[in-house]
Amino acid sequence: MKAKWKMKAAMVVLLCMSLFVLPMVLSAAAPTEAGVYFINLGGKGNATLVKTISGTTASYGLVDTGTSADFTTYVAPYLTSVLGSAKLSFIALSHLDADHANGAQTAIASFADSNTTLYIKDVASPTSTYPDEASVGTKADTIIAAAKAKSMPIGKIKPYEAFANSVTSLSQIQTLPANNFKAKVELFTKNAQGNYVSSGMYDSITFGKYTMTWFNGNNWNHQPIIEQLSGQWDENLNATTLLLKCTTSTGKVFSTYLGSDLGENSKQNYSYEVGHRVEQVIGNVSVYQVAHHGYYFSLKPNTIDSTLNPKYAIVTNNYNDLIYRYYTNKNITNPTSTDLTNATSTLKETLKSTVLQKMYFLGGKGSGTDYRIIEALKANDYALLNWTGTTIKSGNVHVEFGGNDITVTQP
Repeated sequence: MKAKWKMKAAMVVLLCMSLFVLPMVLSAAAPTEAGVYFINLGGKGNATLVKTISGTTASYGLVDTGTSADFTTYVAPYLTSVLGSAKLSFIALSHLDADHANGAQTAIASFADSNTTLYIKDVASPTSTYPDEASVGTKADTIIAAAKAKSMPIGKIKPYEAFANSVTSLSQIQTLPANNFKAKVELFTKNAQGNYVSSGMYDSITFGKYTMTWFNGNNWNHQPIIEQLSGQWDENLNATTLLLKCTTSTGKVFSTYLGSDLGENSKQNYSYEVGHRVEQVIGNVSVYQVAHHGYYFSLKPNTIDSTLNPKYAIVTNNYNDLIYRYYTNKNITNPTSTDLTNATSTLKETLKSTVLQKMYFLGGKGSGTDYRIIEALKANDYALLNWTGTTIKSGNVHVEFGGNDITVTQP
């Protein structure tokens, strides 16, 4: 009898344990199938690693490189630790500002081979009479030459549909059709004779589990607009953005939108307006790399919930630099609460997403003066920031997709 009683008791214990263990097993995250990894560059700047997995093999692409110094200090060691001796499948440059593209030649030299594709928007003329345009055009030619020296395929980001040269005002941009804000990719490959020839035009590019779609293929810096900008080429106005749609093994789709510098608020707000039109075309996303490193007025007020409405937001900067930049640009020495609110306008707009779960700063709070974020944001938004102790956490942010799950960590 005692033996039977002990056996029954043991069965009851096992049953009870299974009731606790089973839910834990069922709730475990699915294996990682793909990922987007935002690399902390110590300040403002973009370098993002994209991963896709097939079986036991992982492939990687890099979007933007940071400055030359950033690439050497932060990006190259990170890539080496992840890739080992392998090479990148692609290097994509959103635009040619230093904090996005000055590490490109080193990236090509160290982490690319003839199977690595370079994606670039190449519209600036190196012989332009506008000095800023000539500088950008020369940089593009230099990067493309480095890629050609390795026989790399080159994907040139082009307009999906060109706009008329008569478009010279914000009001006209506001009424343009959606196709003017999209992009295509023309792929050039080296033939047997050693010449680069077009192998086709693509609306999007497949990279493992991702569909990669670029936006803002047009050259907005045509002569009438440049003249309005006092002869200055606005590289941020031409910045491309990238939508990464990851489809997992369960059919679940997760969208990551890399906002680049499109939306930057200066230069008569052309970039600001074009950025908003692109956001309207894209719609809701899972992850949003906040436009122009989170700097002020890079998102139109009261629009985020009807456009991107992200679940997670990544700011490629530190918090204090956002505030300091506004005060410096506006020559503010005795800031008011209104000044602080304006300085955090892009952050506050992003925090209006109706589904936002967390906002991450790669550079954390930053050094120098402590511009108290609690004074700028409402308490419920304040809780959405990623904190460690009493400060904003800093470091790389890892976004991984698997099955029906998305996991975001800042190790």
